[in-house]
Amino acid sequence: MPPSSPHNAETGLPEPLREIEFKVRRREEGSRLDHFLDGRMVWRSRSSIQKLIARGQVVCRSQRGALKPALRVKGGEVVAVKIPLPKRDLDGLALDGGALDLEVLFEDRWIVAVNKPAGIPVHPAGRLLDRTVITALRRRYAEQGGIDTADIKLCHRLDLETSGVLLVSKDPISMPALAGQFENRSVAKEYLAIVHGEMQAESGEIDLPIGLAKDSKIRLKRGICHETGQSARTGFSVERRYEGFTLVRLRLFTGRHHQLRVHLAAIGHPIVGDKVYGLDEDFFLMYLDDRLDELAMARLLLPRQALHAHRLRIHHTGLDREITLEAPLPKELGEFLSGCRERS
Repeated sequence: MPPSSPHNAETGLPEPLREIEFKVRRREEGSRLDHFLDGRMVWRSRSSIQKLIARGQVVCRSQRGALKPALRVKGGEVVAVKIPLPKRDLDGLALDGGALDLEVLFEDRWIVAVNKPAGIPVHPAGRLLDRTVITALRRRYAEQGGIDTADIKLCHRLDLETSGVLLVSKDPISMPALAGQFENRSVAKEYLAIVHGEMQAESGEIDLPIGLAKDSKIRLKRGICHETGQSARTGFSVERRYEGFTLVRLRLFTGRHHQLRVHLAAIGHPIVGDKVYGLDEDFFLMYLDDRLDELAMARLLLPRQALHAHRLRIHHTGLDREITLEAPLPKELGEFLSGCRERS
């Protein structure tokens, strides 16, 4: 029986489906089907996965007929899941057909630095499979010719909702040296963030170890873990204070997952619009299930987290000198601040 496509509540039309395949590893053999997919599709809740199975949108190549959540998967078999394209992909594809108009901050024969917009993933992952920075760049260079698109590779990552400087290598020879700078933390990284509350200190350092958060509904969430966490250090300095908010400049001395967001939340100044580490982590669960309503958005204040990768300083291996790459504060964050009352 072919999978039934879910229908759009507004138009009544079937939603486009994207198929993702997962091969069962040996250690996963014998797991329940819904548990197996729950471990692979970490961006969806188990109840939503069970609904996909009930609708016939999950297929095991070795099985026939309707599947049940309790089905035990076999090692080596392929499980295919048909899921609707996320709304942001559909909206974006309707606007530009996937041809993202990325602002180029710097480019030469070795590298290209772009100003990544918030809401655009750096590469295909999870349910965000279209309209990514790397696919847009590869499409661009394929059309121009002269560059093997397989050589277009990310030197580092930015979160989905973080904007700012993103460095991409175009040259396979210089790529290892560039990636090595990020790995050994010799790249100077500066961010700008709008946080809740008025920070009292003009500058300082947050030195708190980070590990997996305890008692969180979000499995991949990080938190402060003094016993088992990895050391993490963040420098900060206040740029401007507003009534109820602060614009702060941040410097990463270590590179732990979600470090800036975890550290700022830990000192009582979470980033505005942060659905995971902000006012209520339930916002993130609502976001995953497309349940963010007007009331939730009003409490978040911004549809994105107000974190911006403002400046990178690297050693350019091709030019054999230091260069600084900078992206100005994006328009939506500037407009938010313009609506706030600045402290003298």
